[in-house]
Amino acid sequence: MGTITIDNRELNFVEQGRGNQQTVVLLHGFCGSTEYWKKMMEPLSSKYHVIAMDLRGHGKSSFDGEAFEMEDLARDVQVLLDTLEIDTVHLFGHSLGGYVTLAFAENYPNRLKSYGLIHSTAYPDTDEGKAGRLKAIEKIQDLGIHAFIDGLIPNLFAADYKLVNKEEVLEVKEIGYKTDPLAAMETLAAMRKRPDRNAVIDQQSFRFLLVQGKFDKVVPADRAVRSSAPYVTVKVLDAGHMGMLENPEELHSLLTDFIDSSTS
Repeated sequence: MGTITIDNRELNFVEQGRGNQQTVVLLHGFCGSTEYWKKMMEPLSSKYHVIAMDLRGHGKSSFDGEAFEMEDLARDVQVLLDTLEIDTVHLFGHSLGGYVTLAFAENYPNRLKSYGLIHSTAYPDTDEGKAGRLKAIEKIQDLGIHAFIDGLIPNLFAADYKLVNKEEVLEVKEIGYKTDPLAAMETLAAMRKRPDRNAVIDQQSFRFLLVQGKFDKVVPADRAVRSSAPYVTVKVLDAGHMGMLENPEELHSLLTDFIDSSTS
């Protein structure tokens, strides 16, 4: 575990497998943290150098109260890589982390070997989605982060999975409770403003992976990615919106196969 300072903010990260040649960076979803990757770090680090970081106001990363956009979160990733003296990486983002991944791909393409979205989308919010972001902000303002998390987290898991893994759902709630409330509201505002980035995928020449959840109620299959470019790989995971927790073995296999084929 480590911490760097960016513009008077503390950014927390964890890394394993430092001696390995290929670096894999993992970005968590909204109201998550590096703990989302706890089932993935060990198996991936046996083969790669793996870094997971807490986005602003999430996990152990601090928040300065300033508004930000996806591009600013992408810059945080870039500063971390510069600080650790890492040139190029394989970057994968879950949900919110996917939005940051696409912003990174647009602004720092020379830092990527490959990249991908895990239960995320290149599309902007629909009008209904934007209205939902505003309602979420109001809920946090009126009822607090705990009430918001209690309503958010159960819907991220596949119905059958959460029935038999109630303790894990509670653990994910505990992760969410640690999110800075103001940071959560600013993140919602930033997600609401994010642009359509399907063109980013079409314009890049390196390999792209889309992992969808078979039972994902958050990102419908037809609202993920528009591109049909030959370097785009689409895989469907037997999971809801939390594949890294619901089905880490299959996700590990998908990622390693993709990374290895991208570097061969």
